[in-house]
Amino acid sequence: MRVFCKIIAFVFLLTASSCQKWLDVKPQNEQVSDLYWSNKEEVEAVLGAAYVKLQGTLETMLIWGEARGNTLSLGGYLKADLTRIKNFSVLPSNEYVKWSSFYQIINYANMVIKYAPAVMDKDPSFNQAMMQSFLSEAYYLRALSYFYVVRTFGEAPLILEPYMNDEQAYELAKSPKEKIFEQIVFDLTTALESGKEVWPTVWESKGRSTKWSIHALLADVYLWIEDYDNAIVSCNAILESGKFGLLQGVVNNKNNWFNIFSLGNSNESIFEVQFDNTKAQTNKLTAIFGSEYNWIISPYAISLFQENTEDIRAAGATYQASDLKLWKYLGAEANTTIARSYSDQNWIVYRLADVYLMKAEALIMKGESFYSSALELISTIRIRAGISRPLDAGTTELEMLDALLKERSRELLGEGKCWFDLLRIAKRNDYKYKDYFIEQILLGVAGASTPVIRSQLMNVNSHYLPIHSDELRYNKLLVQNPYYENLN
Repeated sequence: MRVFCKIIAFVFLLTASSCQKWLDVKPQNEQVSDLYWSNKEEVEAVLGAAYVKLQGTLETMLIWGEARGNTLSLGGYLKADLTRIKNFSVLPSNEYVKWSSFYQIINYANMVIKYAPAVMDKDPSFNQAMMQSFLSEAYYLRALSYFYVVRTFGEAPLILEPYMNDEQAYELAKSPKEKIFEQIVFDLTTALESGKEVWPTVWESKGRSTKWSIHALLADVYLWIEDYDNAIVSCNAILESGKFGLLQGVVNNKNNWFNIFSLGNSNESIFEVQFDNTKAQTNKLTAIFGSEYNWIISPYAISLFQENTEDIRAAGATYQASDLKLWKYLGAEANTTIARSYSDQNWIVYRLADVYLMKAEALIMKGESFYSSALELISTIRIRAGISRPLDAGTTELEMLDALLKERSRELLGEGKCWFDLLRIAKRNDYKYKDYFIEQILLGVAGASTPVIRSQLMNVNSHYLPIHSDELRYNKLLVQNPYYENLN
C-alpha cells in the first residue's frame, strides 16, 4: 500500500525538566528499522512523531467533519477542490480525499506497539509502567486515526503491522466498516487499562492521551455503533472524574466562553492538538478562516443563533457580524476587533460541552423515558451560553434529536463535528432519518444546486468520499468506493 514514501525518525531527548520538547522535534531523515529501538528515548521519539503528524491533519479534520455540513459556507477564496467538496461533486483526484497523513500516524503507532516492549530488555530505565503508558498513547492515536478514516470513507485497509521500508510490498484490500469499528473499540479499551489520568504539565494533560481523552473517543465511537449504554458509561467517567468543568459563560462582564479558543487548554478541555508559536508550531486556521477566506458561517447557522438574542456564542464570539468570519479562531478577545497575533490556536478534538451533548444523544436514543434527562443536559449548555428561555424540544425522537443537533451546531460550530453529527444520526436503523439528513444538508448549499445534490444524497454511497486515485494506482488490491467507480 503506498501510504508512506519514507519513514523518518524524530530523534530527540526528553527529560523531566524539558518535557516541553515533546513537540520540538526535527526530522533527521533516518530510516526507522528494527535496529533503531534501543532505549526509551527512541520509543518516545517515534510516539512524538505521531503527535507531530497529528498537527498536520488539522485542515483535513475540519474539511472531513464540517465542510459538507450546514453550518459553514464558502467565503471569498474559492479553491476548486474545496468548492467540489462543498457541492458534492468530488472526484478521486481531489486533494482533500487523501488519507495518507492518518495512515502515517497509524504506522508510527504500529511501530510503538510492536517494538516498544522489547526495549525493556535493552534499557533498564524503561520499566513496565512507562512502556504500558506509551502503548496506551499509541493505541489511542491509532484508534483516533481510524475513526476519522472509517467515518469518511466507510471502508479502508486495516493495517496493524508497521510499514518499515520503501521496498516492502504493502498492498491490502479494504476492510468493512464493522471490522474497523471493532478494532477501534479494542484499541481504546486496551489503551484505557494503562492510560494516565494526568501528565506533569497542563499542556501534556490536554495534548497527550489520557484516560479522559480515551473515554471521550470511546463515547463518540459507541454512538456510531449504537451502543448507547456504553456511550453513557464513558461520558459519566469524564463527568464524574472531577478533572473538568464547564467554563463560566460570563466573568466580570466579559465573554469567558471565548477563552476556550483564545487561550486554549482550559479546564473544559479534554484533548487538543497543541500549537505554540514560540516553538515555530503554527497552523493554517488564521488563513483558512481569515486571509484565504475559505470558510464563513452559513446563513442557516446565523439563523440558529438569532433564535436567542442572549446567546453569548453568537456575533462577536463564534463569528463576526461584519464579514461572517469565524472569530473564535481569529480573535484574541470576544466582542472586539483585536485579532490573534499568531496562528497557533490549539485544535480542540474533545471538550466537556461535547461530552454533555454526546450523553444527551445516547439518552434520547434509549427512549422516551430518558428524554427529560437528555433535555437537562442540553439545557445546561444553553444556560452556560446565557440563554434564559426554556428549551421546547418536542416529544418525538426526531424532534429531540433535532434540538440536540441545533445545540451542537451552536456550541461546536467550526470544530469539525457538523457533517459527522448529521451522518451518524441519519444512518441509524437503515437510514430511518435519511429525508431529515438530506433536508439538513441542503440548508447549507446554494439554492441552484439543491435539486442535483438532493438526488445525489439519495444514494447512501455518496455519503462517503472516494479513495484518492494515487492510492488506487499504487495499491492494486484497493477497489474504489461504489458511488465513484465510474468517475475519472
